[in-house]
Amino acid sequence: MISNPELIHYACIARSDTILAQHQSDKEPNMEALAAQCVAQAPPNHSLYSHTVNNRTYTFLIDPPFVFFLISHHTLLKSQTLPFLHRIRSSFRQTLPSSVQSHHHFTPLSFQPQFYSIFDHALTNDSQDRALRSEPPLNPPPQGLKKKKRPNDAPATLDVSDDVSLSPLKHQPHDRHTKAKHVWKKHVWLLLLLDLFVCAVLFLIWLWVCSGFKCMTY
Repeated sequence: MISNPELIHYACIARSDTILAQHQSDKEPNMEALAAQCVAQAPPNHSLYSHTVNNRTYTFLIDPPFVFFLISHHTLLKSQTLPFLHRIRSSFRQTLPSSVQSHHHFTPLSFQPQFYSIFDHALTNDSQDRALRSEPPLNPPPQGLKKKKRPNDAPATLDVSDDVSLSPLKHQPHDRHTKAKHVWKKHVWLLLLLDLFVCAVLFLIWLWVCSGFKCMTY
């Protein structure tokens, strides 16, 4: 359930790096370039991914070859943004047959007219959910329970034209390479120490058998 639709700054459906349809709030116009950059950097081997920086949360729902992407205010929790993206994906699947989704050649914003209805449908469901939840429950929950708050994410360095940093996505392969190199160095040092230990033992055995260095005398 989206507590406040105005907290959704931008949403889109993309195939690979082509944005098929999009929605953006009046308060956050001209976000196409930023969204295209984010979609192009969608993390591989993930079905869900989110990243928060500068009071914005960037959420990816990845269903290859499609990406359902959302930019929202950081106060919206995953329990609100993920169901919203799932509703959009479900409506998208119902609108287009699977054969069209797999083989059709999409052009930028080619699905824009249908996307309006999909987005409105998702918000309508959220509004209905809010109306149902506003009714008093038959069994009120125990008092004293507090909703767990999500801590604010640490600020990140900006490296694009807008106020978002996707550096965690860019540096993940580098971090894995650095970690693998560090582990490899530890293995090499361990092998060298084992070789040194074996050589020392063999040298001591040789001294014991030869009673010192008598084997070297003629």
